Amino acid sequence: MTSTVAPTEASAASVGWRLGALYGPAVYGVSAASVAVPAAADALHTAPATAVWILTIHALGLGVGAAIAGRATDVWGPRRVLTLGAVLLAAGAMLCAVATALVAAVAGRALLATGSGAMTATALTLAAGQPSSQRPAVLARLGAAMALFSATAPLAGALAVATSWKTALILPALSLTAIPLCWPLAQPRPALPGRVDWAGAGLLILTAAGLLLTIQSATLHFPPLPILGLVTGTCTLAILLNRHRRRHPDGFIPAVTSQRRFLLAGLAGAGIYGGLFGCVFAVPQMLTHLGYTAQSIGLLLLPGAIVAAATARLAGNATADVIRRRVLAATSALFSASLLLAAWNQQPVTLICATTAGFAAFAIAQTTLTPAVTAHIDPRQRGGALGPLNLMFFIGGALGAATCSALWQPWGLPAALATMAALPAISVVAARAALREPQRGS
Repeated sequence: MTSTVAPTEASAASVGWRLGALYGPAVYGVSAASVAVPAAADALHTAPATAVWILTIHALGLGVGAAIAGRATDVWGPRRVLTLGAVLLAAGAMLCAVATALVAAVAGRALLATGSGAMTATALTLAAGQPSSQRPAVLARLGAAMALFSATAPLAGALAVATSWKTALILPALSLTAIPLCWPLAQPRPALPGRVDWAGAGLLILTAAGLLLTIQSATLHFPPLPILGLVTGTCTLAILLNRHRRRHPDGFIPAVTSQRRFLLAGLAGAGIYGGLFGCVFAVPQMLTHLGYTAQSIGLLLLPGAIVAAATARLAGNATADVIRRRVLAATSALFSASLLLAAWNQQPVTLICATTAGFAAFAIAQTTLTPAVTAHIDPRQRGGALGPLNLMFFIGGALGAATCSALWQPWGLPAALATMAALPAISVVAARAALREPQRGS
């Protein structure tokens, strides 16, 4: 139902880059902000391990915002979702700009991330709604743009920190500049029958938050009894969420999410995002210990943009499942191996190679798994399916950052980075299985 404008290869490329400009700044919320965590911790008078909530809340907010906005795009149309996302982005940026305490900064980042999630959901829904002949070219350019944003994020964060650590936190608001470019693509249409299932959305938000808080409790030094309460409460919420999904198959969690192919695709993306978010938390810290400044770290990671963008375009242009499966699985395996190598031999070249592989896997996962999941879904339900899929991705990212942070103090950063290698390794298996699994039509 989403109106598209892509009659030629040239216009398909233009659509892909414009949607990439809308989606891309969301990446700055983690990679660029990670550079500012030490300065933010000092200014907010808190420990760096606690200040990681600045990153964790962004990952959670991105996923939740994308999930809600995905279904809202189906019901309300993309223009209303873009408008709401812009309001949230602006409000979050203003709150971060005046924050003098960690609570205020985290609250501002939550608003910012939710608005950013609306941008990512709209971008992916519009990309998935392109004509089948043009969709690979659109996704290829969108993936390349994501890779460029990913690889340039540390430098952008370093340049922003030179002005203020608060500037680095609000870089995702750059998506606002792409709205005029994408507005013509989001053609208005009559609202579809139905509504956003807010009860299902609330249950999903609470379940995800409980899961993240349980993981982060090791960093926050919670006593055993509250941890037990968190685990029990999270499991209870998960059960209630599953019952709600079964009773309301057309609600917030669409029926397609119960398909094995969907779940495997979500697991594959979550593993890659988790490995990347953990990597971008640990690597800048490790390079700082080697004597590099924030600006030099950003410059060191720039070559990764070329490699990641080229690989993403290759995967996006592939039309056969087997080719996409091989590219995604191979890149995930390379990412896992590079994390182990970087943890064992903490030299600048190994650390840079690990992040470059992570950037490439990140872009390829989105451009590969999106068409794999949505190819046989009714266009009117694509937003609702892509929302939960991206929520799974970003929850994986949040868990990766939180786990790496939790393991930092007791084990050290090299051991924490080595642990992150397990996540993309899981993605190798899940991606191969997901892209083999036949998907039933909606």
